[in-house]
Amino acid sequence: MNIIQGLNNMHNIPRGTVSAIGIFDGVHRGHLEIINRVVRRAKISKADSLVITFSPHPYKIIKPQSNPPLLISLRHRLLMLERLGIGYCLVIDFDHKFAEISAQAFARDILFEGLKTSAVYVGEDFRFGRDQVGDIDMLKLLSRDLGFEVIAVPHLKYRGRVISSSWIRQEIKQGNLALVNKLLGRPLSIYGQVIKGDGRGKLLGFPTANLNIEHEAIPPMGVYAAKVYLENNVYSGLFNIGHRPTFVRKVKPETPLTIEVYLLDFEGSLYGEFLEVEFIKKIRPEKKFTKIPHLVKAMKDDALLARRILSRL
Repeated sequence: MNIIQGLNNMHNIPRGTVSAIGIFDGVHRGHLEIINRVVRRAKISKADSLVITFSPHPYKIIKPQSNPPLLISLRHRLLMLERLGIGYCLVIDFDHKFAEISAQAFARDILFEGLKTSAVYVGEDFRFGRDQVGDIDMLKLLSRDLGFEVIAVPHLKYRGRVISSSWIRQEIKQGNLALVNKLLGRPLSIYGQVIKGDGRGKLLGFPTANLNIEHEAIPPMGVYAAKVYLENNVYSGLFNIGHRPTFVRKVKPETPLTIEVYLLDFEGSLYGEFLEVEFIKKIRPEKKFTKIPHLVKAMKDDALLARRILSRL
């Protein structure tokens, strides 16, 4: 996928694209409905597919008091869009200057003159322009004069409730992974870069990779069976979220979470690599062990259980 950063680089995007506009935080089933339609339409019309997204979340600028935490980082979002077959992604820097662009100018200067898009797919509650005055009806009206098509995609529901990033965020926090996976249409995953840790896991015989996950929503603390993606390879793994209470005299509210993964059948250094980790099943909550050998035995048992869980997939 070709990633185009900023409006000044719009000229690098082919004319006549089939486009989608949105944050697509989490790339959940409702987002998939929009993106898959764009990819199918682009293939049929032999055009390029384009996603127009924003960073940071617009609410950080226009509604800072209600700025929601993101489900996934921008880097993770782009990776998922690429997997879905999107050809180009325009990442617009949403700052105060961009927030002042009128709805008319957005449609005319960006969608029409800047991109020459042929069709635009958006969610049915799409808003745009200064003070969010633009809605679907306005965009359709503007598009008739400018010469591109607008398709509003209805909300997708699960058990009568609209699938949304806020709903998914709540369920992740409560550890309801089965429901989260239903809403996402895929296993919950996080994406981050391996950073240097204290090396304690290696000394215990379990060399773990510490992850910097850049604003990714994570489930409750504990040990999870996981699938780990490194470039084109997939590994079975153990994922731990917690405070390492065995090695911390007293866990305080400000004690930072440690996020680490152990690849069961991997040898070598992972420093600097980007890993995507899929949560498959929680094995146990985090526990404080009074003796190191007890911790090592528990980790061995965790690894055996994770292998059994993952072998059934």
